[in-house]
Amino acid sequence: MLGWHITVYTKKNNKEKPAKFGEDTEHTLAVWQTGLYGLDWIMKLVEANAAINLGGNGYPYEFTTQKKTIAEAIQSDPPHAKKVWSFDAGDVIMPGWKGTTTINLKLLEKVKNNEWLLIRAWDES
Repeated sequence: MLGWHITVYTKKNNKEKPAKFGEDTEHTLAVWQTGLYGLDWIMKLVEANAAINLGGNGYPYEFTTQKKTIAEAIQSDPPHAKKVWSFDAGDVIMPGWKGTTTINLKLLEKVKNNEWLLIRAWDES
């Protein structure tokens, strides 16, 4: 299977500053699975200086942006989200794997617009 497992988190500390790679997270705002081009949306934000690529190697890649930049995009149908998640026969499915797009709308509403979030994207190839 080629694609990405993407999770958007609130940061544990220094919420008014951009995240750093590997930073501690507090809450999960959204999680979804995409196909091969599932990072196009965040790369466009990076190119427009609306998000920061924190690096990584796909296990994971990390990005940071403010809530106001991505709230609308994730609250109804996250970018490139698969309607039905998939996995291959040899995949190891961990207990935390949701198997479906999940968005915590109540928590997303409480996050301040200028709060910086951490986005982790795991390569599922």
